[in-house]
Amino acid sequence: MDTLRLVIVIFLLIFLFLSPDSHAPSLLQQRELDHSILEERHSLNVLNSSSYGSLDPSHNRWLNVTGLRKEDGYVWDILPEVQERARGHFQNALDGLGPTTSYSNASADSADASRGDTPGQNAALATMKPFDEPQPMYQNVTSIMRGNWIRSDIENDVIRPSLNLSTVAPRVYYSSNKYKRNITGHSGNLQIQLYEKDEGKALPDPTIARNIKAQVTIRDETSRGDGWELTLFGVHYPQQGGIVLSTTSEKFAGVFALPHFALSSRAFSLAQSLLNQTLMTTIKEQEADFTSVSNPWSSSPHRPTEAMFPVPHCEFLVYLQQHPVDDITVSLHALEQELRFPTGASMPSAPMIRMSAVVFSPDCGFVLESQGPPNYAPQQGLHLNGRKQESYMRIVKHFVLAFATLICGQIFLLIRQMKDTSTPSTRSRVSFYTVATMALGDGVSCMLFMVVSIFVDAAFLPLIATAFLSFLCVSFFGMKFLMDIWTVQAPERQERERERQRQRESRSATPASTASGPTSAATSEPTTATAGTDTLPLPVTAPRPAGTNDIPVIITPDQDLDAAQAEDNAVAQNNTQTTLGSARREMSALYTKFYFLLLGILFLSLHATTWPLILRTIYSNVLAVIYLSFWVPQIHRNIIRNCRKALRWEFVIGESVLRLMPILYFYMIPDNILYIDNDTNAAYALIGWVWIQICALVSQEIVGPRFFIPSSWVPPAYDYHPILREDDEEFGAAMPIGFTQATAEPSSPTTPKPGESKEKGKKVFDCAICTENIEVPVIPASSRDNGESVASITATTIFSRRAYMVTPCRHIFHSQCLEGWMRYRLQCPICRENLPPL
Repeated sequence: MDTLRLVIVIFLLIFLFLSPDSHAPSLLQQRELDHSILEERHSLNVLNSSSYGSLDPSHNRWLNVTGLRKEDGYVWDILPEVQERARGHFQNALDGLGPTTSYSNASADSADASRGDTPGQNAALATMKPFDEPQPMYQNVTSIMRGNWIRSDIENDVIRPSLNLSTVAPRVYYSSNKYKRNITGHSGNLQIQLYEKDEGKALPDPTIARNIKAQVTIRDETSRGDGWELTLFGVHYPQQGGIVLSTTSEKFAGVFALPHFALSSRAFSLAQSLLNQTLMTTIKEQEADFTSVSNPWSSSPHRPTEAMFPVPHCEFLVYLQQHPVDDITVSLHALEQELRFPTGASMPSAPMIRMSAVVFSPDCGFVLESQGPPNYAPQQGLHLNGRKQESYMRIVKHFVLAFATLICGQIFLLIRQMKDTSTPSTRSRVSFYTVATMALGDGVSCMLFMVVSIFVDAAFLPLIATAFLSFLCVSFFGMKFLMDIWTVQAPERQERERERQRQRESRSATPASTASGPTSAATSEPTTATAGTDTLPLPVTAPRPAGTNDIPVIITPDQDLDAAQAEDNAVAQNNTQTTLGSARREMSALYTKFYFLLLGILFLSLHATTWPLILRTIYSNVLAVIYLSFWVPQIHRNIIRNCRKALRWEFVIGESVLRLMPILYFYMIPDNILYIDNDTNAAYALIGWVWIQICALVSQEIVGPRFFIPSSWVPPAYDYHPILREDDEEFGAAMPIGFTQATAEPSSPTTPKPGESKEKGKKVFDCAICTENIEVPVIPASSRDNGESVASITATTIFSRRAYMVTPCRHIFHSQCLEGWMRYRLQCPICRENLPPL
């Protein structure tokens, strides 16, 4: 019931956070919207009434729109230099493709004249291909590109403007005068995600301009999180591969002045004709819908927060130039047609898309350029590179399917491990926190895939299917395994709690009771431990209590099956009645804690994306180390309980590999789907850390759970592999029961005595489970007289000791025989005495 209430609360919170706000705007908001629409209509009228060259600060020609007036104080004086640098990128992109005339020669002549050059000197504009000639460029550039930027030398002599914001945007009251998105570093990273809408079932006409939207992320040495994010709108010229983008805000009408930033008069005409239609359509939609926002072209991705507490941002003007693909033999038009509208035809892999960029901020006065040829060597950068959205989504689908395969492998291994640990004895060996750590990782994966599937329609089916597999792994199998382990280990936790209570009571006892303690302690006798408790039995070489028989009464198993079964049923029924209620309450609380911890990790990880780069790197590395430490609790439990063989080796190796692979993908693959910077040193460290844990488990299996831990650091535990000596006190009582009896005398001096092996230093015993003999190494009495150390003898017989096991009741068996028996019953096969768990 508690779990159901928790699920309902989580569902209500998600519904409240994601539900849209559809209430009618207030009178003030409606008045602001009307004023914004009037400003937009005014800017559109200015655009329609202007021509190419109307914005020319060198000849004192300005536009009567926000941000392009002389009194606004923007640094438009360097705009011609920025445009010339963009033309240089265009020339470099089309170098060697032959004579072209895309932009009119008149525009080239006018550009040359504006710079004082003779007509036709600008080869980048005077030699361009005609519009009807196809070029090896993508027509639809919807893609994600990344690269490095460096500060341009254009801004060397620029004086940073000091703007009067109350004059530029009088209707906006900024909460701070400090500009955001002000790039102050010398270099950094640049990521651009371009969006172009589909128009019908064929590629659009490449001879016309098209609207385009870009999500830009700029990062330098001082940026927080992933850097500064901004949204730009612009025009794409598919025939030339050129793109002009601009931000728009209350202090800069960038989208309405976009044609004036074009590189030629023909480009100006194409952009003016396009924007005249699209801008008017958007304005009419604003007038028809009273709930629309005042600025549909806002550059802030966090529009609601910025509306409540507006702060000034640096405006951006971006020039992008697509470069031809390297493999010109590929039919790029047919390939792109198949990518966007697949028919199943066989096509080669899509080439990478590459663009160069020039970024200009007119109000903050900086200019950035993408790092690449010809100004920089190819080893330093190749401008902006990325994949088409269709190719990228294919890679995403392949990654999701590969991750789903890993989840299926984890489920398979978990089911086999659950079948192998189907008894209380085997479940008591498994660490609860090891399985819980794995379940938490699966839970985080499930929630992340569910969230991403909401926003990525192209990969919704594989994402939601993988999320379901993760949910299946954590909820049906992982939590079932956790519940079984928690229930079996409940008496152990209760015993520890009682022990702590006794220790607290003993510390608070009166001096009188403390004084009487030694007397009572002297008369008490050690007790033999029962299964599932921390009270350990006597060591095998300890003397038997006085007043009891040294030889136990042995009842053969076939004569006491009914009594043993009745006893087991009574104990099981009593334990079930006493622990079922408490176990259910504990599991209910466990479910609540588990899912709250899961949500806490998810929300903390989402918040960590806004942290500075160094903090995000530390957080991700620490989280990866904690997650990949899932074998540490199992190693600790093996030490505390002195047990081995808790997990199958295929489960240990398989889970280690399967859970390490997704993390190594992001740490070592350069073009991963999240574009995370590689860190091979951290990847090798994580591999080494998992390998160390596996080696620790292997050593515990072979040498012993406590071989590398000092005995004073751990509580005492019964040793099923003791060292046997001939000269121990009361040898006959201390040696295990089961010597092989011989009825005949040795016929020759070479015949071994009864109970002795043919090999020196060994004795022969009977295993009551398999009825075969056991040869056990025994330290001779002469070793002490000869000065031979027990440590040296122990080192030589450490592996032979693993072949036999001695119970507290002094019966000896093969290790494999007794371990197989104790997987189902923690009782001696001969005398039915309770045995400590392995």
